[in-house]
Amino acid sequence: MTKITAQQLGRKAIVYVRQSSPEQVRNNQESGLRQHGFLERAVSLGWRSEQVEVIDDDTGQSGATAQGRDGFHRLVSEVALGQVGAVLGLEVSRLARSCVDWYRLMEVAAVTRTIIVDEDGVYDPNHFNDRLLLGMKATMSEAELHLLKQRMVGGRRNKARRGQFRIRLPAGFVWEEDEGIRKDPDERVQDAIGLFFRSFERLGTAAAVVRYFAAHRQSFPRRDGWGSLEVSVTWGALSVARAVSVLRNPVYAGVYCYDRNSGHEEDPEEPCSGGRILIPGSHPGYLTVEQYERNGARLVANRNMYGGSRYRGSAREGKSLLQGIVLCGKCGRPMNVIYCTDGSWTYICRRSAIGRICQEVRHRHVEPLVESVLLETVSREELDLAVGALEKLAERAQEMDRQWKKRIEGARYEAEKAARRYHQVEPENRLVARTLEAEWNERLEEVEQLEREYERVRQNLPFDLTEEQRRNVLALAEDIPQLWDSPTTRNSQRKRLLRLLIEDITLRNVDDPWSTEVAIRWKTGVVSRHRAERVQPHPHTTSPEVVARIQELYTELSDHQIADILNAEGHRSECGRAFTAQSVSHVRRRRGMTKSGRRRQSAGHPNQITDKDNHGNK
Repeated sequence: MTKITAQQLGRKAIVYVRQSSPEQVRNNQESGLRQHGFLERAVSLGWRSEQVEVIDDDTGQSGATAQGRDGFHRLVSEVALGQVGAVLGLEVSRLARSCVDWYRLMEVAAVTRTIIVDEDGVYDPNHFNDRLLLGMKATMSEAELHLLKQRMVGGRRNKARRGQFRIRLPAGFVWEEDEGIRKDPDERVQDAIGLFFRSFERLGTAAAVVRYFAAHRQSFPRRDGWGSLEVSVTWGALSVARAVSVLRNPVYAGVYCYDRNSGHEEDPEEPCSGGRILIPGSHPGYLTVEQYERNGARLVANRNMYGGSRYRGSAREGKSLLQGIVLCGKCGRPMNVIYCTDGSWTYICRRSAIGRICQEVRHRHVEPLVESVLLETVSREELDLAVGALEKLAERAQEMDRQWKKRIEGARYEAEKAARRYHQVEPENRLVARTLEAEWNERLEEVEQLEREYERVRQNLPFDLTEEQRRNVLALAEDIPQLWDSPTTRNSQRKRLLRLLIEDITLRNVDDPWSTEVAIRWKTGVVSRHRAERVQPHPHTTSPEVVARIQELYTELSDHQIADILNAEGHRSECGRAFTAQSVSHVRRRRGMTKSGRRRQSAGHPNQITDKDNHGNK
């Protein structure tokens, strides 16, 4: 052929082989054979067999991008160095399905006068017609990839709209080919997930649920894979991240969800726009959709308040009783809590990030009032509260007892299975028998350890309340203030009780009369208004007698001498304290009694003083 020159025959020829996925490499072996057959095509064009090199490093790699294709990078490098006379591929799409990568190879080949050979012919990138044809083939190859992907995604989404596309399932669900998504048939798995959601309903935070599971030595299930029963269930410690992911997964609410991490839902009028596909009620769930939405809203509300955000935050162990539920009565913004070094705290509202203060209210002005109103309200329902407490204790006891029994039952099953395997082996085969015997002993030891832990837990946390314990609970419920003030009651528990009844509290300082208006909005929607007295500030006014006395003395005496005379005469400062040189200087300068800058000899005092000495820090 005229396009092949002696210079190109003097270089080597490279046969580039690529298939898009490992499945194609395993299943479409004919394509691989055809591409390797281009070695004979290079020999027929004039290259010797020892000059032909095959690059098949990119088998199983997509041609949509050059990233990760080491073989393609090596091909481009050798072409750029002028070491290649021809690049052979079954078709243009084998080399690249991206116009960017293809034109880069074509530009380098044009500079080094390297020809390109496919199944249809031989092309010289320096010829206009060949270059145009190669560009059209590259464009068609890229468009073909887009169409293939769109066709595949469209078929997948269409199957997902019927709820038949197999999505990745969380723990507690399995996939059955005929029936779709179903609950895990393992009762222990179902009970563990049910315990998780009931604990969150009661405790209110994901971290509290994790601590509850850890305190009661409860593990959480995990079934790796795509909901297949062939994959065994594994058990491990529950983490906060895992707990949050469970609470945010709509599959637990019986909702089939495809592409749930998408930022928007699918528009029925534009199905090609993408988005989440949600099918409520597609399978049995562990909670209702309303409970799932309520849990999600609770997670959002548990975010810590920062910079005046609308999130109330979770009930933590800080001393502030009203943390996260206080609103400013002037601007309506949430008020933050500022803890002071003396152990007190203040509710403060800032209008902006620059720190401009709208108003501030000290805790001692409002929290005693809120406590008294709350305890008075709770005391009306103390009998119902006591009965509910007993029911909750009994329910939680039954949950723990059921979890431990099923955990021990599962361990006994594993021990029995190990025993059956041991008895099935031939006695003469001691190599296998010793291994199976050791496994049997391990399972028996695990059963014994679980039984000991179960007895220990039963002793520390009584599962069945005695009559005496029931009477104690009832007696404690009759005295709610004692329970509230008990040192064993944590601050977080007080806050949770308060939040069960109160939605938010609005505070507003008023000057006439000097007090704080407190508006309590209860969960029922009723708003009760109260008034809390504030401590009157000191007038900070020095008596006229003291001012007149300082006016008599300041021209001749120093501030130290004046302070000594005032204290000897029984006078006190505006704050009720003894006078000092600084307080005398403050009164004197505030009323315009300034000393001249010249030095003067003070009467009865041998030292020279200056105006700077009298003023201190000027």
